[in-house]
Amino acid sequence: MMKHALLTRLRGCRNGAAAAEMVLIAPALAGLLFVGMDVGLAFWEKHQLEQAAQRGIELAVAPGTIGTGSFSHLDPEVRAAYGKPVQSLTVDNWLECNGQRQDNWNSFCPAGQTFARFVSVRVRAEYVPQYSFGGILHGDGQNGGYVLTGDASVRLQ
Repeated sequence: MMKHALLTRLRGCRNGAAAAEMVLIAPALAGLLFVGMDVGLAFWEKHQLEQAAQRGIELAVAPGTIGTGSFSHLDPEVRAAYGKPVQSLTVDNWLECNGQRQDNWNSFCPAGQTFARFVSVRVRAEYVPQYSFGGILHGDGQNGGYVLTGDASVRLQ
């Protein structure tokens, strides 16, 4: 009889219910927090890559660099602007005549055609998540991370 009365009282008691619910949901909330932090850091890294590419474009349009057709000086500047190792960095320049890409930057378009010269910078780096959750967040990069790309281009003429 006493056992039955104790069970009846416990069944109606709500003391500690919030703590028990918190214990059950805390791991899921912590997991969401860590995933959110990693996603935020990945976006920050992508932003850094975009800024480094933009820095290269700024230097491409600097006075005295357009006429040469050689933009080899952009490579070390973009790497320095990013400040971390990159997987690849590509600087491309091309001429378009009536919207058609030409092979030679230094050539001229035939009379009457519209022309435009472009420079683009593409920098790629790997972002490795801080929290892999036992390999769940495993990307396709060399170190198990995700390859992020920052690119920028400008029309010079």
